[in-house]
Amino acid sequence: MSNSKLSKFLDENNLSTPCLVMDLSVIDKSYKQMTNLFPKTKIYYAVKANSAPKIIDCLKNNGSYFDVSSKKEIQICLKQSVDPHNMSFGNTVKKQKDIIWAYKNGIRLFAFDSEEELKKLYKNAPRSRVFCRLQVDNHGANWPLSKKFGCSPDMAKDLMLEAKNKGLKPAGLSFHVGSQQINIERWIDALKTCHKVYLYLRKHNVKLEFLNIGGGFPVSYKDYNSDLSIFAKKLYTEIKNIFGEDHPSIIMEPGRYLVAEAGIIETEVILVSKKNKNDEIRWVYIDIGRFSGLAETENEAIKYKIIPSKNDERSKTGPVIIAGPSCDGADIIYEKNNYKLPLSLKTGDKLRILGVGAYTSVYVSNFNALKTLKEYYLDIT
Repeated sequence: MSNSKLSKFLDENNLSTPCLVMDLSVIDKSYKQMTNLFPKTKIYYAVKANSAPKIIDCLKNNGSYFDVSSKKEIQICLKQSVDPHNMSFGNTVKKQKDIIWAYKNGIRLFAFDSEEELKKLYKNAPRSRVFCRLQVDNHGANWPLSKKFGCSPDMAKDLMLEAKNKGLKPAGLSFHVGSQQINIERWIDALKTCHKVYLYLRKHNVKLEFLNIGGGFPVSYKDYNSDLSIFAKKLYTEIKNIFGEDHPSIIMEPGRYLVAEAGIIETEVILVSKKNKNDEIRWVYIDIGRFSGLAETENEAIKYKIIPSKNDERSKTGPVIIAGPSCDGADIIYEKNNYKLPLSLKTGDKLRILGVGAYTSVYVSNFNALKTLKEYYLDIT
């Protein structure tokens, strides 16, 4: 996860904190690695992970497609000259006026998971290609999603046949096993569920174009070391085992995997304190928190690696609780997960949070009117 280019940039520039620095070269490399490991697979970058125009442009130049979830995300992509036919409106909860706008602007691929959403698409996006999202098990994901999205297999069967009857094009099935999913079995279970729906639809003269296996591919954090090649090999084997050689084409929607490891946040220590004179554990307050970019630390779900900006491996360390700068008592970043920082750490020192290119800048709020996260993007070299 270490990136010497980012570290050098931070070392040479006395940047005001908190700041996020992204290396587009890492994103370029991650995309090419993913296309090598998943050949003949269409990659739709999940724009919600980080919607920065420079990232969109970098991925567009590599041939990426884009999974968009709002009118604003579509606008960002259009401004970067992304072909609307290379976008999928993947949110299953869309305002009617946004469907109308997206359709007028050339979007022709839409997700749904309910009868009412299907009616909205029939009325406002006629003859479009649609795909139904199934609800699947998210156990094993650090950031689960499925309770809010998706429908049962039996409902999916009925909805896809209804889509055909309404003149839409029932193109595929999709699922999402949860973000930062470390259990490959979740994909396999979901593929088996999709296969049952696939066989039913084939008997009713609906031949699917694709299976959308979502995102969720894990990256390296404090508690996990990622090896995508293992996932890729296993997934391809199981797709062939379950669907046979003549399976529908595969679509995926990675977000975190493509951009997370391209980013470092530098943050300043505001205060180091104890609640009792004899406490062993110190409280370390930093100038970024759950409401200013680190939302995924809720329940300590995503465990970022945190190091001092001037790292001396010989320094003695001790246990800490890490908290954000806001006046909300929930703004505690890590309390349970055994983080340790140098005993010499003091006010004004800087820390670096690694692997933060995804789901940080897009979560920034104006709560407490604290200084917002400034972003820097280093070009491919």
